[in-house]
Amino acid sequence: MRYTKNYIGKTYMNIRGGGCMETGVNSDILGYLKKRQSELEKVSHPMVRYDDSFRYLYAFGLGVMALGNMKAMKELQEYFESLSVRLCISEKGREQIITDINNYFDFRLTECIEKVREKEIQYCFVLDLYKIYQLSLWSQDYCEKVLDYYQQIFRFSDIERNFFETFSESAQKKDTEKAGKAYELFRKKGYEIRYSVLSYFFPEFVLEENYDNITVKAGKTFIIDKPTKVTGDIIVERGGSLLVLGGILKIYGSIITDGGRVRLYNARVRVMDNKNDYFMKLSKTAIVQITYSFIDCGGKCGCINQTTGRFILSDTAISNTSGERAVEFLGRSAVITRCRFVNCNAGALALMKNSRVNIENTEFINCMSEYGGSLYSESIGNVKVESCTFENSKAKYLGSAIYFKYSKFGQFVTNCTYKECMPEESSVFNVYDDDFEMQRL
Repeated sequence: MRYTKNYIGKTYMNIRGGGCMETGVNSDILGYLKKRQSELEKVSHPMVRYDDSFRYLYAFGLGVMALGNMKAMKELQEYFESLSVRLCISEKGREQIITDINNYFDFRLTECIEKVREKEIQYCFVLDLYKIYQLSLWSQDYCEKVLDYYQQIFRFSDIERNFFETFSESAQKKDTEKAGKAYELFRKKGYEIRYSVLSYFFPEFVLEENYDNITVKAGKTFIIDKPTKVTGDIIVERGGSLLVLGGILKIYGSIITDGGRVRLYNARVRVMDNKNDYFMKLSKTAIVQITYSFIDCGGKCGCINQTTGRFILSDTAISNTSGERAVEFLGRSAVITRCRFVNCNAGALALMKNSRVNIENTEFINCMSEYGGSLYSESIGNVKVESCTFENSKAKYLGSAIYFKYSKFGQFVTNCTYKECMPEESSVFNVYDDDFEMQRL
């Protein structure tokens, strides 16, 4: 019999057991998703965005329930291994968790509790524990004790305990109505939990919030992390922040900033209607960051017009833009990596003023314009295009793929591929010749 006691604050953790052992997107976007399916599956767990040390200790904490008792290990180890894979824990790391449970339990558990301090992380952790607990049979008493001890350490209130028990049971039975009522009661009591966390554990749980025009004032943050419909514009004033974190946004309008902050992470956006030239009109902003997102402009407008600051766009697909370029950038510097521009009927990128821009490992498909079917630049700053693919990119006059207005040093195009770009003899216009390499398929 093993007895372990760990003191955290005024809470003791005692574990006794029988031996401790080790929507609406087009076919191009769907094709892109299919291409990256295995990668997307690996990053599906809400905690996978944290660093290696955090994820290891998070998994160790869960391993206390799944591997800390012989009976638990026999029936829960297989699920724990699959969970560890979703957390991107290597096989060596999984073996180390078993070693640490056997030999360094107190030390590692203290580290785990130190890492799992934020409420958002604790909520996800407890939902993971409930998932493991629900799979237990012979070890149910042991797992129930571990679950209770963790909630004591986290100082969960009765309201929090009741919510997670009810929501987890509802997820197990796929009772969306009961889960919805529990969630609304939880929020009415003044608690918040990200919808992306809940939907990870209960994919059938779908809520949609509806808004008219939204104004984010100075000092305020507006978070979209669930299916949301906005009939109107989202205006972010100076000092305000708009965060779309794992949310699904349907919008009949634009996002407009006047010094506010905008960040999209793992967002799914569809523009249903828009009377402006661009879906996002961003001025007086210091930095805009969009990662792991999909934006479908529905043929209604261009996507982004940014006049100041820095722009970071990575691992994102922008499709079905019309009337204006997908992105018009007039700010200080931009980095665009591992992105995809599809069906941009007024071109994909326009770089203006003295913008310094790096574009790498990005695909441009079915883009067209008068000059520079995919990329048009009249920036006097350095522009580097590297390892990009241009497919079916068309210009009416010059630069079927890329058009530089000025012939000058600092415009580099290297290791790019061109397929079915017209006019063929003018895929890139006005590049700095010494650094120009072209490969046609």
